Amino acid sequence: MSDRLHVFVGGTRAGVLERRTDGYRFAYVPGYAGPPAFLNLPVKLGEKVWDDFPPPFDGLLPEGVLLEQLLTAAKLDRQDKWGQLLAVGRDVTGMLTILPEGQDNGASLVRLARSGKKRARIKPGDEALPYEVGALITFHSREAPRMSISGVQPKVSAIFSRRDGCFRAMAEGGTYILKPSPTAYPEAASNEALSMELARLAGVEVPACGLVWSRDQRPVFWIERFDRQGTGGRIRLRVEDACQLLEIPSSWKYHGTVETLTDLLRRFTSNPALQLARFFDRFLFNWIIGNGDMHLKNWSLIERGPLIELAPAYDYLNTAILIDNEEESALAFGGMKQGFDPSLLVERIGRELCALPPLRIRRTLERLHRVDWSATISGSALSPDAKARYHALVNDRLAALTGERGG
Repeated sequence: MSDRLHVFVGGTRAGVLERRTDGYRFAYVPGYAGPPAFLNLPVKLGEKVWDDFPPPFDGLLPEGVLLEQLLTAAKLDRQDKWGQLLAVGRDVTGMLTILPEGQDNGASLVRLARSGKKRARIKPGDEALPYEVGALITFHSREAPRMSISGVQPKVSAIFSRRDGCFRAMAEGGTYILKPSPTAYPEAASNEALSMELARLAGVEVPACGLVWSRDQRPVFWIERFDRQGTGGRIRLRVEDACQLLEIPSSWKYHGTVETLTDLLRRFTSNPALQLARFFDRFLFNWIIGNGDMHLKNWSLIERGPLIELAPAYDYLNTAILIDNEEESALAFGGMKQGFDPSLLVERIGRELCALPPLRIRRTLERLHRVDWSATISGSALSPDAKARYHALVNDRLAALTGERGG
Protein backbone atom coordinates (compact mmCIF):
# COMPACT_ATOMS: atom_id res chain seq x y z
CA MET A 1 0.00 0.00 0.00
CA SER A 2 1.35 3.40 -0.99
CA ASP A 3 2.48 5.77 1.76
CA ARG A 4 1.97 8.76 -0.52
CA LEU A 5 -1.37 9.99 -1.81
CA HIS A 6 -1.73 12.69 -4.44
CA VAL A 7 -4.35 15.31 -3.61
CA PHE A 8 -6.04 16.92 -6.60
CA VAL A 9 -8.05 20.14 -6.38
CA GLY A 10 -10.34 19.79 -9.34
CA GLY A 11 -8.11 18.22 -12.00
CA THR A 12 -4.91 19.84 -10.76
CA ARG A 13 -2.45 18.05 -8.50
CA ALA A 14 -2.19 20.37 -5.54
CA GLY A 15 -0.22 18.41 -2.98
CA VAL A 16 0.89 15.14 -1.46
CA LEU A 17 -0.29 13.50 1.75
CA GLU A 18 2.39 11.27 3.31
CA ARG A 19 2.10 8.60 5.96
CA ARG A 20 5.31 8.55 7.97
CA THR A 21 6.60 6.66 11.00
CA ASP A 22 6.09 9.73 13.19
CA GLY A 23 2.72 10.88 11.81
CA TYR A 24 1.37 12.49 8.66
CA ARG A 25 2.49 15.35 6.42
CA PHE A 26 0.67 17.27 3.72
CA ALA A 27 2.67 19.52 1.41
CA TYR A 28 1.61 21.57 -1.58
CA VAL A 29 3.57 20.84 -4.74
CA PRO A 30 6.10 23.56 -5.67
CA GLY A 31 4.56 26.24 -7.82
CA TYR A 32 0.94 25.30 -7.08
CA ALA A 33 -1.14 28.51 -7.15
CA GLY A 34 -4.72 27.23 -7.19
CA PRO A 35 -7.37 27.08 -4.47
CA PRO A 36 -6.34 25.52 -1.13
CA ALA A 37 -7.16 21.90 -0.47
CA PHE A 38 -8.99 23.00 2.69
CA LEU A 39 -10.04 26.44 3.87
CA ASN A 40 -7.86 26.23 6.98
CA LEU A 41 -4.87 24.93 5.00
CA PRO A 42 -3.85 27.95 2.89
CA VAL A 43 -1.40 27.43 0.04
CA LYS A 44 1.01 29.97 1.56
CA LEU A 45 1.40 27.65 4.56
CA GLY A 46 3.28 25.24 2.31
CA GLU A 47 2.94 22.17 4.48
CA LYS A 48 1.47 20.84 7.72
CA VAL A 49 2.18 17.83 9.90
CA TRP A 50 -0.02 15.88 12.33
CA ASP A 51 0.79 13.20 14.91
CA ASP A 52 -2.49 11.40 14.21
CA PHE A 53 -4.59 10.97 11.08
CA PRO A 54 -5.27 14.51 9.78
CA PRO A 55 -8.76 15.75 10.79
CA PRO A 56 -9.50 17.49 7.45
CA PHE A 57 -8.98 14.16 5.67
CA ASP A 58 -10.75 12.25 8.46
CA GLY A 59 -13.84 14.29 7.61
CA LEU A 60 -13.83 12.74 4.12
CA LEU A 61 -14.23 9.17 5.37
CA PRO A 62 -17.54 7.26 5.42
CA GLU A 63 -19.48 6.70 8.63
CA GLY A 64 -22.14 4.34 9.93
CA VAL A 65 -23.55 1.71 7.58
CA LEU A 66 -21.41 2.84 4.63
CA LEU A 67 -18.26 2.48 6.74
CA GLU A 68 -19.28 -1.00 7.90
CA GLN A 69 -19.89 -2.05 4.31
CA LEU A 70 -16.54 -0.63 3.19
CA LEU A 71 -14.68 -2.46 5.96
CA THR A 72 -16.32 -5.76 5.03
CA ALA A 73 -16.20 -5.51 1.24
CA ALA A 74 -12.66 -4.08 1.05
CA LYS A 75 -11.35 -6.18 3.98
CA LEU A 76 -10.11 -3.15 5.90
CA ASP A 77 -9.48 -2.66 9.59
CA ARG A 78 -11.61 -0.10 11.42
CA GLN A 79 -8.48 1.75 12.57
CA ASP A 80 -6.95 1.81 9.09
CA LYS A 81 -8.09 5.27 8.06
CA TRP A 82 -5.34 5.47 5.48
CA GLY A 83 -6.73 2.40 3.74
CA GLN A 84 -10.25 3.81 3.92
CA LEU A 85 -9.15 7.07 2.31
CA LEU A 86 -7.33 5.11 -0.39
CA ALA A 87 -10.53 3.13 -1.10
CA VAL A 88 -12.89 6.11 -1.46
CA GLY A 89 -10.55 8.90 -2.53
CA ARG A 90 -11.88 9.11 -6.09
CA ASP A 91 -15.30 10.31 -4.94
CA VAL A 92 -15.20 12.09 -1.59
CA THR A 93 -17.48 14.96 -0.58
CA GLY A 94 -16.39 18.26 -2.08
CA MET A 95 -13.87 19.10 -4.76
CA LEU A 96 -10.91 16.85 -3.93
CA THR A 97 -9.75 13.66 -5.60
CA ILE A 98 -7.22 11.60 -3.63
CA LEU A 99 -5.23 8.92 -5.45
CA PRO A 100 -2.09 6.84 -4.92
CA GLU A 101 0.99 7.49 -6.99
CA GLY A 102 0.73 6.06 -10.48
CA GLN A 103 -3.07 5.91 -10.43
CA ASP A 104 -3.96 9.49 -11.28
CA ASN A 105 -5.73 8.55 -14.49
CA GLY A 106 -9.04 10.32 -14.72
CA ALA A 107 -8.24 12.99 -12.16
CA SER A 108 -7.44 15.47 -14.91
CA LEU A 109 -11.02 15.16 -16.17
CA VAL A 110 -12.40 16.66 -12.95
CA ARG A 111 -13.09 20.39 -13.03
CA LEU A 112 -13.97 22.98 -10.41
CA ALA A 113 -17.37 24.58 -10.67
CA ARG A 114 -17.31 28.30 -11.31
CA SER A 115 -20.72 28.80 -9.74
CA GLY A 116 -23.50 26.96 -7.96
CA LYS A 117 -25.40 26.34 -11.18
CA LYS A 118 -28.29 23.95 -10.57
CA ARG A 119 -29.05 20.97 -12.79
CA ALA A 120 -32.51 20.60 -14.29
CA ARG A 121 -35.01 19.32 -11.72
CA ILE A 122 -35.93 15.65 -12.03
CA LYS A 123 -39.44 14.28 -11.53
CA PRO A 124 -39.17 10.65 -10.44
CA GLY A 125 -42.32 8.69 -11.26
CA ASP A 126 -43.84 5.46 -9.97
CA GLU A 127 -41.24 3.30 -11.75
CA ALA A 128 -38.24 5.42 -10.81
CA LEU A 129 -36.64 2.96 -8.39
CA PRO A 130 -36.08 -0.50 -9.93
CA TYR A 131 -34.77 -2.02 -6.69
CA GLU A 132 -36.16 -3.57 -3.56
CA VAL A 133 -35.11 -1.89 -0.32
CA GLY A 134 -33.06 -4.91 0.74
CA ALA A 135 -31.00 -4.68 -2.44
CA LEU A 136 -30.29 -1.00 -1.77
CA ILE A 137 -29.31 -1.55 1.85
CA THR A 138 -26.87 -4.29 0.86
CA PHE A 139 -25.66 -2.70 -2.41
CA HIS A 140 -22.32 -1.55 -1.02
CA SER A 141 -21.83 -4.85 0.79
CA ARG A 142 -21.67 -6.52 -2.62
CA GLU A 143 -20.05 -3.62 -4.49
CA ALA A 144 -17.39 -2.04 -2.25
CA PRO A 145 -18.18 1.69 -2.01
CA ARG A 146 -15.73 3.89 -3.87
CA MET A 147 -17.47 7.07 -2.73
CA SER A 148 -17.77 8.63 0.69
CA ILE A 149 -20.70 10.48 2.22
CA SER A 150 -20.88 11.10 5.96
CA GLY A 151 -23.85 10.13 8.12
CA VAL A 152 -24.90 6.91 9.83
CA GLN A 153 -27.93 5.99 7.65
CA PRO A 154 -27.74 3.51 4.74
CA LYS A 155 -27.08 5.33 1.50
CA VAL A 156 -26.33 4.50 -2.11
CA SER A 157 -24.75 6.68 -4.79
CA ALA A 158 -26.93 6.95 -7.89
CA ILE A 159 -27.53 8.69 -11.18
CA PHE A 160 -30.93 9.46 -12.67
CA SER A 161 -31.49 8.34 -16.24
CA ARG A 162 -33.82 10.85 -17.85
CA ARG A 163 -34.22 8.55 -20.84
CA ASP A 164 -35.38 5.63 -18.70
CA GLY A 165 -36.95 7.76 -15.99
CA CYS A 166 -35.26 5.89 -13.14
CA PHE A 167 -32.37 5.89 -10.68
CA ARG A 168 -29.34 3.67 -11.24
CA ALA A 169 -27.17 2.70 -8.26
CA MET A 170 -23.45 3.39 -8.75
CA ALA A 171 -20.30 2.46 -6.85
CA GLU A 172 -19.01 5.99 -7.53
CA GLY A 173 -19.73 9.05 -9.64
CA GLY A 174 -23.35 9.46 -8.61
CA THR A 175 -25.10 12.82 -8.54
CA TYR A 176 -27.88 11.66 -6.21
CA ILE A 177 -28.00 9.77 -2.92
CA LEU A 178 -30.66 7.17 -2.14
CA LYS A 179 -31.44 6.69 1.56
CA PRO A 180 -33.68 3.79 2.59
CA SER A 181 -34.82 3.71 6.21
CA PRO A 182 -32.57 1.76 8.59
CA THR A 183 -34.15 -1.26 10.23
CA ALA A 184 -34.18 0.41 13.64
CA TYR A 185 -36.10 3.45 12.31
CA PRO A 186 -38.51 2.23 9.60
CA GLU A 187 -40.06 5.69 9.04
CA ALA A 188 -36.79 7.63 8.78
CA ALA A 189 -37.06 8.14 4.99
CA SER A 190 -40.60 9.53 5.23
CA ASN A 191 -39.57 11.65 8.23
CA GLU A 192 -36.64 13.16 6.33
CA ALA A 193 -38.73 13.88 3.23
CA LEU A 194 -41.33 15.68 5.33
CA SER A 195 -38.73 17.60 7.36
CA MET A 196 -36.92 18.78 4.22
CA GLU A 197 -40.19 19.87 2.61
CA LEU A 198 -41.13 21.84 5.73
CA ALA A 199 -37.69 23.46 5.67
CA ARG A 200 -38.22 24.50 2.06
CA LEU A 201 -41.59 26.02 2.96
CA ALA A 202 -39.90 27.88 5.83
CA GLY A 203 -37.46 29.53 3.41
CA VAL A 204 -34.43 27.30 4.05
CA GLU A 205 -32.33 26.40 1.00
CA VAL A 206 -32.66 22.67 0.38
CA PRO A 207 -31.40 20.55 -2.52
CA ALA A 208 -33.82 18.83 -4.87
CA CYS A 209 -35.11 15.86 -2.88
CA GLY A 210 -38.16 13.77 -2.13
CA LEU A 211 -39.59 10.28 -1.73
CA VAL A 212 -39.59 7.49 -4.26
CA TRP A 213 -41.08 4.02 -3.81
CA SER A 214 -39.09 0.80 -4.12
CA ARG A 215 -40.24 -2.29 -5.99
CA ASP A 216 -41.49 -3.70 -2.71
CA GLN A 217 -43.44 -0.48 -2.10
CA ARG A 218 -41.31 1.02 0.65
CA PRO A 219 -40.38 4.70 0.75
CA VAL A 220 -36.81 5.72 -0.04
CA PHE A 221 -35.55 9.29 0.36
CA TRP A 222 -33.57 10.70 -2.54
CA ILE A 223 -31.50 13.87 -2.55
CA GLU A 224 -29.35 15.63 -5.11
CA ARG A 225 -25.64 15.99 -4.38
CA PHE A 226 -25.10 19.74 -4.23
CA ASP A 227 -21.30 19.34 -4.45
CA ARG A 228 -21.53 17.81 -7.94
CA GLN A 229 -22.42 19.11 -11.38
CA GLY A 230 -22.12 17.77 -14.91
CA THR A 231 -21.98 14.26 -16.34
CA GLY A 232 -20.64 11.76 -13.84
CA GLY A 233 -20.34 14.51 -11.25
CA ARG A 234 -16.98 15.56 -12.65
CA ILE A 235 -17.61 19.24 -11.97
CA ARG A 236 -17.17 19.74 -8.25
CA LEU A 237 -17.68 22.38 -5.59
CA ARG A 238 -15.85 22.79 -2.32
CA VAL A 239 -17.90 21.59 0.66
CA GLU A 240 -16.37 21.38 4.14
CA ASP A 241 -18.15 20.52 7.37
CA ALA A 242 -17.57 22.12 10.75
CA CYS A 243 -15.41 19.26 12.04
CA GLN A 244 -13.01 19.79 9.14
CA LEU A 245 -12.98 23.56 9.68
CA LEU A 246 -12.26 23.07 13.39
CA GLU A 247 -9.63 20.41 12.59
CA ILE A 248 -11.19 17.83 14.87
CA PRO A 249 -11.99 14.18 14.01
CA SER A 250 -15.52 13.30 12.96
CA SER A 251 -15.96 11.27 16.16
CA TRP A 252 -16.02 14.59 18.07
CA LYS A 253 -19.02 15.89 16.15
CA TYR A 254 -21.23 16.09 19.26
CA HIS A 255 -18.66 18.13 21.21
CA GLY A 256 -19.26 21.40 19.39
CA THR A 257 -21.18 24.43 20.58
CA VAL A 258 -23.42 27.01 18.98
CA GLU A 259 -20.86 29.65 19.92
CA THR A 260 -18.07 27.79 18.10
CA LEU A 261 -20.20 27.30 15.01
CA THR A 262 -21.13 30.97 14.74
CA ASP A 263 -17.46 31.86 15.16
CA LEU A 264 -16.68 29.65 12.15
CA LEU A 265 -19.25 31.55 10.09
CA ARG A 266 -17.57 34.83 11.01
CA ARG A 267 -14.12 33.49 10.13
CA PHE A 268 -14.73 31.63 6.89
CA THR A 269 -17.81 32.95 5.07
CA SER A 270 -17.80 35.78 2.54
CA ASN A 271 -20.84 37.53 4.03
CA PRO A 272 -20.95 36.67 7.76
CA ALA A 273 -23.97 38.84 8.65
CA LEU A 274 -26.15 37.10 6.06
CA GLN A 275 -24.86 33.63 7.02
CA LEU A 276 -25.49 34.25 10.72
CA ALA A 277 -29.07 35.21 9.87
CA ARG A 278 -29.46 32.01 7.86
CA PHE A 279 -27.94 30.01 10.68
CA PHE A 280 -30.49 31.46 13.09
CA ASP A 281 -33.33 30.53 10.72
CA ARG A 282 -32.08 26.95 10.47
CA PHE A 283 -31.31 26.52 14.15
CA LEU A 284 -34.77 27.77 15.10
CA PHE A 285 -36.45 25.59 12.47
CA ASN A 286 -34.66 22.46 13.65
CA TRP A 287 -35.62 23.18 17.24
CA ILE A 288 -39.27 23.52 16.20
CA ILE A 289 -39.33 20.18 14.35
CA GLY A 290 -37.48 18.36 17.12
CA ASN A 291 -34.20 17.70 15.31
CA GLY A 292 -31.77 16.94 18.11
CA ASP A 293 -29.08 15.60 15.79
CA MET A 294 -27.73 18.76 14.15
CA HIS A 295 -24.14 18.00 15.15
CA LEU A 296 -21.03 19.59 13.64
CA LYS A 297 -20.99 17.36 10.54
CA ASN A 298 -24.51 18.47 9.64
CA TRP A 299 -23.34 22.06 9.22
CA SER A 300 -21.19 22.69 6.14
CA LEU A 301 -19.88 25.55 4.04
CA ILE A 302 -19.95 25.58 0.25
CA GLU A 303 -17.86 27.62 -2.18
CA ARG A 304 -19.84 29.00 -5.13
CA GLY A 305 -17.67 31.11 -7.35
CA PRO A 306 -16.40 33.99 -5.20
CA LEU A 307 -18.74 33.21 -2.28
CA ILE A 308 -18.26 30.91 0.69
CA GLU A 309 -21.56 30.40 2.53
CA LEU A 310 -23.73 27.89 4.34
CA ALA A 311 -24.29 24.81 2.22
CA PRO A 312 -27.86 23.74 1.44
CA ALA A 313 -29.63 21.93 4.27
CA TYR A 314 -29.28 18.17 4.66
CA ASP A 315 -30.03 15.44 7.22
CA TYR A 316 -33.10 17.21 8.62
CA LEU A 317 -35.30 14.83 10.63
CA ASN A 318 -37.62 15.02 13.60
CA THR A 319 -35.41 12.83 15.81
CA ALA A 320 -37.57 13.49 18.89
CA ILE A 321 -40.22 11.07 17.58
CA LEU A 322 -37.58 8.51 16.62
CA ILE A 323 -35.45 8.46 19.78
CA ASP A 324 -36.66 8.38 23.37
CA ASN A 325 -35.33 11.17 25.60
CA GLU A 326 -33.71 12.94 22.64
CA GLU A 327 -31.92 16.17 23.53
CA GLU A 328 -33.22 19.42 22.07
CA SER A 329 -29.91 20.29 20.45
CA ALA A 330 -26.84 18.28 19.44
CA LEU A 331 -24.77 21.43 20.03
CA ALA A 332 -24.61 23.03 23.45
CA PHE A 333 -25.32 26.70 23.97
CA GLY A 334 -24.15 28.22 27.23
CA GLY A 335 -23.37 24.66 28.31
CA MET A 336 -27.00 23.58 27.73
CA LYS A 337 -28.54 21.10 25.29
CA GLN A 338 -31.97 21.13 26.92
CA GLY A 339 -34.45 23.67 28.27
CA PHE A 340 -34.38 26.10 25.34
CA ASP A 341 -37.00 28.84 25.64
CA PRO A 342 -37.86 32.02 23.68
CA SER A 343 -35.45 34.09 25.75
CA LEU A 344 -32.53 31.81 24.94
CA LEU A 345 -33.47 31.21 21.30
CA VAL A 346 -34.48 34.71 20.28
CA GLU A 347 -32.67 37.04 22.67
CA ARG A 348 -29.40 35.25 23.37
CA ILE A 349 -28.83 33.34 20.12
CA GLY A 350 -30.65 35.63 17.68
CA ARG A 351 -29.98 39.11 19.01
CA GLU A 352 -26.81 38.69 21.05
CA LEU A 353 -24.82 35.90 19.41
CA CYS A 354 -25.92 36.41 15.78
CA ALA A 355 -26.36 40.19 16.19
CA LEU A 356 -29.67 40.21 14.32
CA PRO A 357 -31.88 43.32 14.44
CA PRO A 358 -35.44 42.91 15.79
CA LEU A 359 -36.96 43.34 12.30
CA ARG A 360 -34.93 40.43 10.89
CA ILE A 361 -35.96 38.18 13.78
CA ARG A 362 -39.60 39.17 13.38
CA ARG A 363 -39.48 38.25 9.69
CA THR A 364 -38.12 34.82 10.60
CA LEU A 365 -40.94 34.22 13.05
CA GLU A 366 -43.54 35.43 10.56
CA ARG A 367 -42.14 33.13 7.88
CA LEU A 368 -42.33 30.16 10.24
CA HIS A 369 -45.98 30.88 11.00
CA ARG A 370 -46.85 31.11 7.29
CA VAL A 371 -45.87 27.47 6.87
CA ASP A 372 -48.94 25.24 6.56
CA TRP A 373 -47.59 22.77 9.11
CA SER A 374 -50.83 20.85 9.54
CA ALA A 375 -51.56 20.20 5.87
CA THR A 376 -47.93 19.34 5.06
CA ILE A 377 -47.60 16.88 7.94
CA SER A 378 -51.02 15.36 7.19
CA GLY A 379 -50.10 14.89 3.53
CA SER A 380 -46.81 13.15 4.29
CA ALA A 381 -46.06 9.43 4.00
CA LEU A 382 -45.69 9.01 7.78
CA SER A 383 -47.98 6.66 9.67
CA PRO A 384 -50.99 8.23 11.41
CA ASP A 385 -49.32 7.85 14.81
CA ALA A 386 -46.06 9.45 13.63
CA LYS A 387 -47.99 12.30 12.00
CA ALA A 388 -49.83 12.97 15.27
CA ARG A 389 -46.62 13.01 17.31
CA TYR A 390 -44.79 15.17 14.75
CA HIS A 391 -47.67 17.68 14.69
CA ALA A 392 -48.03 17.74 18.48
CA LEU A 393 -44.35 18.53 18.99
CA VAL A 394 -44.39 21.30 16.36
CA ASN A 395 -47.49 22.81 17.92
CA ASP A 396 -45.98 22.75 21.40
CA ARG A 397 -42.76 24.41 20.30
CA LEU A 398 -44.43 27.04 18.14
CA ALA A 399 -46.72 27.88 21.05
CA ALA A 400 -43.73 28.06 23.40
CA LEU A 401 -41.92 30.34 20.97
CA THR A 402 -44.63 32.89 20.23
CA GLY A 403 -47.83 31.72 21.86
CA GLU A 404 -49.29 30.66 18.49
CA ARG A 405 -49.90 27.17 17.16
CA GLY A 406 -49.13 25.65 13.77
CA GLY A 407 -52.62 24.94 12.53
